[in-house]
Amino acid sequence: MTVAEEREDAIGAPGSDRAPLARGAGVGRAGLAHGALRERWFACSNALGWSVASEWPDPTVDEVCDVILSGRAGPPLERALTRWAGARAAAGIGLDETLSDLAALHTAVSGALGHLGERRRLGLPGAEGSRLVRVVSLGWTDVACGDLSEAAALDPLSGLASSRYLRTRLAEVYRAARAHGGSVGDAHALVVVTLRVAGWSRVAPLTVAGDAAAVVFDAGETIAVVGRSTVVVLAPREGLAARVRVLRGLLARRLSGASGVTGAPSARIVALPSSLEAADETLARLREAEPAAPRRDRILGFDVPVIAPEDGPDEADQ
Repeated sequence: MTVAEEREDAIGAPGSDRAPLARGAGVGRAGLAHGALRERWFACSNALGWSVASEWPDPTVDEVCDVILSGRAGPPLERALTRWAGARAAAGIGLDETLSDLAALHTAVSGALGHLGERRRLGLPGAEGSRLVRVVSLGWTDVACGDLSEAAALDPLSGLASSRYLRTRLAEVYRAARAHGGSVGDAHALVVVTLRVAGWSRVAPLTVAGDAAAVVFDAGETIAVVGRSTVVVLAPREGLAARVRVLRGLLARRLSGASGVTGAPSARIVALPSSLEAADETLARLREAEPAAPRRDRILGFDVPVIAPEDGPDEADQ
C-alpha cells in the first residue's frame, strides 16, 4: 500500500476523527495528490540522508509538486526547479544535498500511484536526467555564487563590469545630481541590451555584445552585465537615441548566426527614476524580465507535451 493509499484509508475510514475535518476543509483528489507527493518526497529525501528535517519544507517544494501533478512541462518545469534549487542554495544547503533531494523526487514520482494518478516517469538516468541535473545545478550555482560575482568589480565570465560596480556608479551619479540640484533622469539613462541565448553558450554572445557596446560608448560610460543575458550601459542622454541606433546595427551584424543566439538582440533606452532605490528596483526588474530558455521538443524527463509560455510585450523605449 502506498503512502497516498494509506492516507485515503485514514481519511475516509468510517468513524475516523479526521474524516469530518478533511471533508469540511474541502480536500479533493488534487489536494490529496499534492499531499501524497509531498509526503513521499520528504520520506525519500530523509531516507537518502537529508540532514535537518525542519529545513526541508519550502514554498518552492509545493510549486514543484504542483507543476508535476498538473502535467505542465518544459519552461514551467525548468522555472520551478530553478527556483527550488535557488531556494536550497539561499538556505545554505549544499549542492550535494540538493541533488540528493532531486534524486528523492525521482524516487517519489517514479514509484508513486494512488492519489498521484497514473504512474509518472521522472527519467533521471540517461540524457534526459542529465538535463534535469544540469537545470538544478545551474539554479543552485546562480544563487550560491551570486554573492561572489556581485562582490567583484568585473564579471568573471564576460570581463564586463559587474552589477555591483554598476550600482556603485549609479550611486555616484545620483550623489552628483543631488549636489548640483539636478535630476538624474535628465542627464543620464540606461541602454539595455537583451540577448536570447541558450545555456553555457551565453558567454561568447555576452562578450560580443559588450565589445559592440564599447565601440559605440567609448567615452567612459559604464558597461555592465545584469543577470544572465543582459548588458546595461549607463550613458549620458545627449545624442543617445542616435547612438542606440548605431548599436542595434552593430549588434545585428556581429551576432548574426552566432552560436547560442536564438533570436535577434534588442537595444532600448530605459529612463532612470528619481531615486537610487528605485534604480535598484529597475535593475531587479531587468533581471527578472530576461527571456526564457528556448522551448524544447522533449521536456526534462516527462512524457507529456511541451507547453511554452507566451512572450510578454517588450518594454518600450523611453
